[in-house]
Amino acid sequence: MPVTDTIATDNLEEILASLSIKLEPEEVVNQLPLTKALEKLLAATQSEGLSEISHFLQQELEGYSGQPPAYRYVNLSYFDAGGQFIEGLRQYSSYPVGTGLRQYSSYPVGTGLRKLELHLKNGLTLLLPQQIFNFLSQVSGKEVVSGHISPLEINILLENIRREVIHQVSVITTKT
Repeated sequence: MPVTDTIATDNLEEILASLSIKLEPEEVVNQLPLTKALEKLLAATQSEGLSEISHFLQQELEGYSGQPPAYRYVNLSYFDAGGQFIEGLRQYSSYPVGTGLRQYSSYPVGTGLRKLELHLKNGLTLLLPQQIFNFLSQVSGKEVVSGHISPLEINILLENIRREVIHQVSVITTKT
């Protein structure tokens, strides 16, 4: 095996191992940003000519232009003009299953990993577009004036991304 193959394999294994380390959310953000691990992994996969996984990693880092994958859905929180949480739009609400109002608690997040980690590191939430609030106000019968993706949901999303990257890389490395 050429020296470059050994280096690339070692780096890939090291990065894969670093992705599977279980840390507290603060440690993930402060000590082992997923962004850095994916950037290293992207460089390794590009140098190995693994275009399919490289494209996947690029989308995770920069964001999805279309519909993101199913593991990138998060639960939302909505608030009225008084700052009160609107319970009726949650998945486990008192609204009957057939009303369709339960479906608005889940939201696809196509935002890139770099921005997600930056928001989390700075204690920020992700805000939703105003059009969503207008629509939800109409369907719920209550004025929805704000909503966000909480830091807890961002942490859950980061863990989902971490697991999916490990899975995708495992599939690729077992093929080669």
